[in-house]
Amino acid sequence: MNRRSDRRHYVITGIVASSAALVLLLGGIFLSIRIGPWEIGLQDIGRILAAKILHMNMPSDPALEAIVWLGRVPRTLTGVLVGFALGAAGTIMQGIFKNPMASPGVIGTSSGAALGAVTAIYIGMAATSIYAVPSFAILFAFLSMLIVLGIATSGGLTSRYTLLLAGIAFNAIFSALTSLVIVLSTDQFEMARQIVGWLMGDLTNRSWQHVHIVLVITLVGTLWSLLFARDLNIIMLNEEIAANLGVNVTLSRNMLLFLAALLTGGAIAVSGAIGFVGLIAPHIMRSFIGSDNRLLIPAAGVLGGALVVYSDCAVRVWGGGGLRIGVLTALLGGPFFLYLIIRDRRKFVFF
Repeated sequence: MNRRSDRRHYVITGIVASSAALVLLLGGIFLSIRIGPWEIGLQDIGRILAAKILHMNMPSDPALEAIVWLGRVPRTLTGVLVGFALGAAGTIMQGIFKNPMASPGVIGTSSGAALGAVTAIYIGMAATSIYAVPSFAILFAFLSMLIVLGIATSGGLTSRYTLLLAGIAFNAIFSALTSLVIVLSTDQFEMARQIVGWLMGDLTNRSWQHVHIVLVITLVGTLWSLLFARDLNIIMLNEEIAANLGVNVTLSRNMLLFLAALLTGGAIAVSGAIGFVGLIAPHIMRSFIGSDNRLLIPAAGVLGGALVVYSDCAVRVWGGGGLRIGVLTALLGGPFFLYLIIRDRRKFVFF
């Protein structure tokens, strides 16, 4: 009876929490499209969106149409998809490591993606194609994941703890190499400014091409990870039990690591370094809907999208041109992480 009550409780709270996160996200989308140097009313926005999405004959000011459809909508959708990818990746990493304090960059994928992006900018590839920086970021994210995974695997078995330690080491190495690239670029002011701005996380001047890049990656990564969500649930309980139930633990874990790297690299590729979203979103949603990854992955993604969109709105309103999204999320996420450490300092938290 108690189990039924607990299950009913999680179902109800899960529906409420997921609905609240979705409403929060939709509100952030409309707010993000509306705010900016040019004030645009909801009626004008509705008219432009109806004309573009529903192909309705709704006359509108061409200047406002360009600002909304070519400027604010791509920027907003990029933020939503980036946050969704980071939230989903964070959920996967926390499940694999059985620790709610794990984040998407724990095995070096974030720092690897950052190194790839700044390398593309430094060698001039960013000026040749809009796909150069995303391609390098995703490639380096995968390479970092493969290197760390190779170090942690012996005799066909992967040690979760060696994986974590190797990730920490390569995070330091990639961060040092990224700093070296920054130093080498200081004699070219515009390049150095572009690299530093990218490392701070930013959604300025994002286009529909950026939306298409991160949309494909987020859809593939999320849908594919949901196929392994049941396996992840069982692995979180006990790996030996999972093996006895027919789960190929090594295959499932490696595939999930691959998908987390894909989601993280794809997000960072179009937005720059935005931290702590993959830590905060899964942690908050887990407290409402439990640890069933079939529900938690998309729910954390929705909340992650909302966090990035509202952070972008805050930067545009109060940033004054200097504050960046990555800086703001770090200022919010750092204290949140310290709270988790202080709260659980007497025990190593498993769920």
